[in-house]
Amino acid sequence: LSDIRARHSPRAIGLVGIGGQGNHMDAPYGLGFLRALGSRRWFNAFAQEKTQHCLMDQCMFDASPATYLHADQRNARFLLVLGTNPRISNRGHNATETFKGFVEDPLHTLVVVDPRETETTRGAHRHLRVRPGTDAYLLLALAATIVRRGLVDETFVDEKTRDFARLAEALAAVDVDEMARRCGIEPAAVVETATGFAEAESAAIFYDLGVEQTPFSTLISYLIRVLLSLTGNVGRPGGNVFFETILVPEPWRPREPERALASGIPAIAALGNFAMFSPTLVPEEVLLDHPERLRALIVEGSNPFLSYSDTARWREARERLEPLVVVEPAMTETARAADYVLPTPVGYEKWEFANFPKGYPEIFVQVRPPVVPGPAEALPEPEIYARLGEAMGLFGDPPAALHDLAAAALEPEGAMPFLAAAQELTATDGIAKERLLFWTYRVLGPHLRSPALAAFWLQCHLNAMLRLPSVLRTLGPDWQARSPFEVAAELFRRILDHPEGVEIARLAEDTNLEDHLGFDDGRIRLVPEPMLAEIARAVASPPAQDASFPFVLAAGLRTRWTANTIQRDPAWRKGRGPHCALNLSPADARDLGVRDGDRLRVATRRGAVTLPAQIDPKLLPGHVWMPNGFGMIHDGMLANQNELTDSAERDPFTGIPHHRYVLCSLERSGDGTDRPQSRTAPTAL
Repeated sequence: LSDIRARHSPRAIGLVGIGGQGNHMDAPYGLGFLRALGSRRWFNAFAQEKTQHCLMDQCMFDASPATYLHADQRNARFLLVLGTNPRISNRGHNATETFKGFVEDPLHTLVVVDPRETETTRGAHRHLRVRPGTDAYLLLALAATIVRRGLVDETFVDEKTRDFARLAEALAAVDVDEMARRCGIEPAAVVETATGFAEAESAAIFYDLGVEQTPFSTLISYLIRVLLSLTGNVGRPGGNVFFETILVPEPWRPREPERALASGIPAIAALGNFAMFSPTLVPEEVLLDHPERLRALIVEGSNPFLSYSDTARWREARERLEPLVVVEPAMTETARAADYVLPTPVGYEKWEFANFPKGYPEIFVQVRPPVVPGPAEALPEPEIYARLGEAMGLFGDPPAALHDLAAAALEPEGAMPFLAAAQELTATDGIAKERLLFWTYRVLGPHLRSPALAAFWLQCHLNAMLRLPSVLRTLGPDWQARSPFEVAAELFRRILDHPEGVEIARLAEDTNLEDHLGFDDGRIRLVPEPMLAEIARAVASPPAQDASFPFVLAAGLRTRWTANTIQRDPAWRKGRGPHCALNLSPADARDLGVRDGDRLRVATRRGAVTLPAQIDPKLLPGHVWMPNGFGMIHDGMLANQNELTDSAERDPFTGIPHHRYVLCSLERSGDGTDRPQSRTAPTAL
């Protein structure tokens, strides 16, 4: 790594992964190591799904990258659900009970938009059964209807937004009847939904992968925020509100973003103040002819050969990587192709941290101790990054003065001199924050239950200093006169005393919008560039079709019997199989002459796999799906969806792939001789 950094560029080294499966303990250390290298090439699974929302929140609200705009579904009177089946995928707060109660209450309305009939649509007051990949057209029609019928919250728009006239002019070009036709629904359903949403006492939009990994996904994210803004349902109880986590929203905003060398797609700041790229971009960044192309990858907590778009392209890129380093507890499909595998303990064997924004207005944190010992040669991720950085000479040795101060630093009266000295001693160059983290890890670590907790100790002090009003809402009035160091010590104590999770702060509900609008004039930007051009592009572009690939595959749906690829052993799956089948409608099954269990060859422009057929009466003709989490090198693990996906089929602003809109063909497969095409391991294996 040092040699590549010296001969080529720090940008030639990239990091893929971080923060997998409900453990984010690795993130400050992995990203700190990458920053200290001088690289900003971080590719994360979040950027394969959701960075368009962060981009729009920053463009429209100047919101911090550490915040999330999410539906306050517990308090919403009207809930519009897009691209998700939360009663199965467990999205939101206690999804099963929340949605059950929502439907049973006569004062609430639940409208679900989904091409399929699902557990959630069956309980909805209205099911808008749009065709696959047409969500952008529906949202355009809803926005145009609200404007044309005078359903806009004029007071909110006048006081809290700017450029409404330009938006209204763009929406005037939207033919609502044509948009409804593209969606396969009646125009009256659009009008009814738009009217109900705009006139409700409060309304929220709940969304997930179905509208994120689909054509026009950034436009969809923008239109969601337009609908909320036009009706005054953003930043208020019962609407969509800004959530936060333990990461303090800093006033700092990203400067000119790092851009992908091949496509020019920018890294987008999300989950904090470090920008990330979609992993869909990695292969072309390796294969590019450029002096700073990616030459070395560290893959941690991730399995790109299985989890990311276009496995064939990843195999091709592997041949041009100099070192591929995998940090993993399992010998995954990607690890098998690596030059180095650095083993790390599994979740039960190490300290872990979950940073999901669950709950509102509370901010919860969960830090979990290990429950069983791990193998001696397996090192926690923070230790791996610390050793790599030290071996490369990135940080230098912590001064003796810090070692002397560390013994008393866990007490409030000792924390202040330690942090003051640490800040002074680390501020010698552009990696002061990174050096502070790793020096604290080394000198304070021996005094903690685990050195990895050093990052939390620092975060507790940031919360006490920069988020004190929210913290005091949780701690209570008795803490008003305490010093920030006393408050930080109390937060740290509570976190460690509550491995089940604990509230550390509480947001102000009545000023949610004002607290997260960063623009000096306090106004939402309704027409960030280049969204007006994107509206025009969508209006001019009906859904993509190809006579050679007449079916639309939703690749990677969640079911009760799927898990992400960290679950290696398929033996946990019970019940009737097959668990990895190609689901198709009864009409399509009749046309193809297949019955349940018959083998089907599924082909796209990128590859083919063979799967057993499963007839699903809840599907529209022409719409098929397969589950996520399969294709591993185990008996019975069947096909990897990413043998079918194309890294070129992606959003132009973010690089997020169109996994929910993959054009494919189907044909009966006789003896299964084409099954090797579903392999995920490199050909050399």
